[in-house]
Amino acid sequence: MKAAFGRVSITPPINDTFPDLFFDPEGTLDEIYARVAILEADSAPIVLVALDVLGIGLAEIADLETDISNAVIIDTEKIWILSSHSHSAPILCPIDLYDGFSPYFAGLKDRIICLITNLMSQLQPVTIHFGQSNCDFNVNRRLVDTSGNCRMAPNIDGVVDKSVPVISCRDVNNSLVGILFSYCCHPTILLGPKISGDYPGWAQNSLEKKHEPVVALFLPGVFGNVRPYFGSGDRFRPGTESDVISCGYELANAVEEGLKDSYHVPTEVIQAWRIKPQLPLDKPLSMEELGKIASQSIASQSENDSTNSWKNGFNIARRQWVQKVRLEKIEDRVPTHQTYTFSRIRLGELNLVGFSGEFFLEYGIYAQFQRSPEKTLAFGYTQGCQTYVPTTKALAEGGYEVHAYKRWKQSCPFKPEVEGVVKNAISDLMSFD
Repeated sequence: MKAAFGRVSITPPINDTFPDLFFDPEGTLDEIYARVAILEADSAPIVLVALDVLGIGLAEIADLETDISNAVIIDTEKIWILSSHSHSAPILCPIDLYDGFSPYFAGLKDRIICLITNLMSQLQPVTIHFGQSNCDFNVNRRLVDTSGNCRMAPNIDGVVDKSVPVISCRDVNNSLVGILFSYCCHPTILLGPKISGDYPGWAQNSLEKKHEPVVALFLPGVFGNVRPYFGSGDRFRPGTESDVISCGYELANAVEEGLKDSYHVPTEVIQAWRIKPQLPLDKPLSMEELGKIASQSIASQSENDSTNSWKNGFNIARRQWVQKVRLEKIEDRVPTHQTYTFSRIRLGELNLVGFSGEFFLEYGIYAQFQRSPEKTLAFGYTQGCQTYVPTTKALAEGGYEVHAYKRWKQSCPFKPEVEGVVKNAISDLMSFD
């Protein structure tokens, strides 16, 4: 077994260009990075790229993974590209009026490919180790009241995963050379105005500072319906810079515990699989409903401060979405399915499962129970950032996540049958040997 780890700064600007952000930047709270881990067994490498960005679109993913594949001659299913989903980091995906392709993205891609190419010549013998601990600042964010209305609020009794899985690599001298760790929590403590990797960025930076020259990669959990909570009653309060720092340190300390309580995982081969299930879409909204959305966006834009670029962009994007769906209906070409990407890596006795998009935690738990739950790790925001995929129960309850498909330019909501389709696809993926 061999491995190599590295990182490169992607803090804007790159190529004299800033990427899209949810805010007008007022400096940098912490440096953001592209981090790479290359793991090789039996001369067959896999490449993991962890980016401190909100998300990467499907077209951007295809562009980046194709160039990586061509540069180091590796099959695309053995390339994983993950986004931390920090809301204070670059937007490299099509949400609202934003997009990924730009001189910034071109420069970011060049840096990543250069880093990977160099690391391929730096592979060294390692052993794989696995441990787990816990971290306690996350909570389910969907609360259904007695009237059946779902709002974004702390749900202490809702499904949540507080585990912190930790995979580490050690060289022939038993020295630490790289860390892969995960946590199930939206990085939404801040929304600017400073560029930041949010709590995952601080955790990675803290671990790397303590264990220099080790590189630590944050792999995002399946946290579509989970976010940070600071014990402030029945509502979420706005986060602060000190919250980001304290949560980052708390997670880093949990990773340290996982490192201490780890065991060796023999790894003779690494296997990778990828499938692209078609998730079923429901009927589009009626022309009357579309008209109401357009009118509401105009009224909202008039009421809001015209200097707020994000809110203005949100309202303009909503009307463009209405126009798109209207035309699809008129031309009888409304889509009936949306393609997602499910990936799996087997690393010794460990199984890593990745979903493109914002999946509800219930799906991650389902994937874990298809094999050994303690040795199966589930991740979101892998090979693309797409809209939320709720459970059938959540679709009936409503709430932000159920209706967010409009922001992601998806024409229709999911059918209630989507849960069964997702679970069948997960079962198929986990059945490969």
